Amino acid sequence: MEKTWRWFGKKDKITLAMLQQIGVEGVASELAQDGYPQENIDKYLDLFKLLEQTRDVTEGVKILSEKLGEYLDEEVVTNMTEIATAVNATKGAKFELVFDPTLVRGMSYYTGTIFEISMPELGAACGGGGRYDKMIGKFTGNDVPACGFSIGFERIILLLMESGFKIPESPKKVAYLVEKKYPADKLVDVMNQAKDARANGQQVLVVRMNKNKKFQKEQLMKEGYEEFVEFFNR
Repeated sequence: MEKTWRWFGKKDKITLAMLQQIGVEGVASELAQDGYPQENIDKYLDLFKLLEQTRDVTEGVKILSEKLGEYLDEEVVTNMTEIATAVNATKGAKFELVFDPTLVRGMSYYTGTIFEISMPELGAACGGGGRYDKMIGKFTGNDVPACGFSIGFERIILLLMESGFKIPESPKKVAYLVEKKYPADKLVDVMNQAKDARANGQQVLVVRMNKNKKFQKEQLMKEGYEEFVEFFNR
C-alpha cells in the first residue's frame, strides 16, 4: 500500500477510489485488460463483493482478517475493533458507523484510521479526517499522537437551507435579583425556577440584589436583559 494507491504489479496500479467511480465490474475489466489472471481477479473482487454487504465495522474487519490472514496487521484489527466498539457504546448523537475499505483521503500525512462524515441527503461527504501521528514530529522532532478533521461548511449550510432550517430567535433574557441574606432553602427554589425557565427557552441570570437597584437594572438592560424578577425574604 502506498498512500492512496494499492499496487497490483510493478508498473500498473488501481486506485481504491476507482471502486466507487466505476464499480466492481469496471475494476474487473481494467484488471483483465492489464493482463492479470482471472483467478486472481475473481478472488479480489469476491472479497469486495462480500464487504459491500457488510456495513458493520467490527464485522468488516473480521472478514478482512479471515481472508487476508498474515497480510493484515493484527494491531490494525485490534485497533479498528476497539474504535468501533467504543464509538457505538458512547455516541450521544444519532448516526451509523459504516465500514468502507475503499475509503481514501487525499492527504499523505495520515498514519492510521481515516473517516468521512456523510449525509444521505447530500450524496457526498461533508467532513472527514483521521490519525496523523507523525505530522507534528516533522516540526518538533517528537512524534505526538494526533487526530483531527475538517468540515465542508458550505455543504452543511446548503443542507440546512434545503431542510428549511431557520436561525432561532434570541432567547428572552430575564434577571433574577435575589435579596442579600436570602435563606439557602429558599435560594434552592429560585435556582429550580431558573432551571425551568431555561428549559423553556429563556436566558436567566441569577444575581444578588445591589443596594442601588436602579443602577443595577440599568446596567443589566444594557446587556439585553428586558425583564426582572425580584426575590425578597419576607
